[in-house]
Amino acid sequence: MIKYESMKNEEKFEKNGLGSLLFPIVTAVGMGIILFFKDVSAGYEYLVALIPMLLLIGIIGTWLYNRDGDMKLFGAIACLSSIGVGLQLYIDARYITQSSFSLIKLLAGIVIAGCFVMFYRMIRKLLTYHVTGYILMAVSALLYGILIFRGIDPNGYGTSAWIRLGSITVQLTDFTKICAILYYAALFSAEKNKSDRAVLVHSSLFFGINLAGSLLIKELGSFLILMFLHLSILFIFMRRSTFKRIYLIVIFCSIFGAVAMSFILYHLISPAHDAGTMNSFQSLLWPIINKVHQRFSVTANINADPYGSGYQLYQGRKALWMAGLFGNSINFTAIPVAESDMAFVALVNSFGWIMGIFALICFTRIIISGCMLSLRLVHVQLQDSIVLFGATIMIFLQAMIVILGSCNVIPFTGLPIPFLSRGGTYQAIVFCFCDACFRT
Repeated sequence: MIKYESMKNEEKFEKNGLGSLLFPIVTAVGMGIILFFKDVSAGYEYLVALIPMLLLIGIIGTWLYNRDGDMKLFGAIACLSSIGVGLQLYIDARYITQSSFSLIKLLAGIVIAGCFVMFYRMIRKLLTYHVTGYILMAVSALLYGILIFRGIDPNGYGTSAWIRLGSITVQLTDFTKICAILYYAALFSAEKNKSDRAVLVHSSLFFGINLAGSLLIKELGSFLILMFLHLSILFIFMRRSTFKRIYLIVIFCSIFGAVAMSFILYHLISPAHDAGTMNSFQSLLWPIINKVHQRFSVTANINADPYGSGYQLYQGRKALWMAGLFGNSINFTAIPVAESDMAFVALVNSFGWIMGIFALICFTRIIISGCMLSLRLVHVQLQDSIVLFGATIMIFLQAMIVILGSCNVIPFTGLPIPFLSRGGTYQAIVFCFCDACFRT
């Protein structure tokens, strides 16, 4: 009898993945040991942060285990969070940054994420009403309107995606991503008895709001993520039909056609810009097509202007070359915006390609576990399935787009990387997405 109970407990241990709880704990402690070897001051700073991190890993992990949550998903998120804290403290000790990492902001982001879960539970039933979709459309339009008239560009990228509230800046485009996830959940919950044509018309209207707003504030990185979210949700959650396939192909081709048209317009308008003879319509188009052209041109040839427009990627490439398996040995720290846009490059440069590959494995684990959970929920609770899928896609897509961009594989977007970059508003949004994954 005792042997049978022991075998039963072992099976439950393996099924629920309690062993996965130990892995992020080992990762958090191991990151501290590595930091002490790399920089003693950063190691002591990390030691202060390690205690609340271990408490959070233990409390949240135990809660998820008792709810039969996906411990592998939790383990990947906890590992990335520990790596991110260690990286940011090391960056503060070695790099020149515009701000300092704040553990208080990180903990505040987790608290805000917990509040978001309670908020979602309150509005969950509202998402089944037809009018909720229109309300979320209006909220997204309002957010873009605020950015158009009151938005600021604190980083000098030409993107007015922030607003200033007293002494702090808030990136409102992150809230448009939450609105997008809730909108698609409301769309399919309220429109489940509607025709595919109605779903496509309503979703296209919402997509158009994000497109127009992104163009007006010149924030194309976030729009790229919203575009993939739009296409992937319609592809997976709509009924299979020829009309759906044609729509998705047209949207996908239109985006690539718009990029090609930007290059054509750039060469047509460029002479007028250089001569200072642009008309009002050309003046309206020029900032957008110039930014698109610059992003692709720099990616294609960073050596054309290595100390100008290509400087950030050029320094990033040198950092990746010097990294080795365990980090560079000559203290190369000339990586611009290492704490945010180039956080992955800084991670590889500081701790080696082994740490970079481990981070990529964790992001892969998130997308696999998130999609599997969403698949299991799709016939049980469609609304929760869409919220879970959307949150997973948001985390993974943003990570991959920024990582590939900072490594000069695709055009660089200048967005932060989930878990690895710093930022109060951004950290809160990322943990909101994580809680959306955990609640189901």
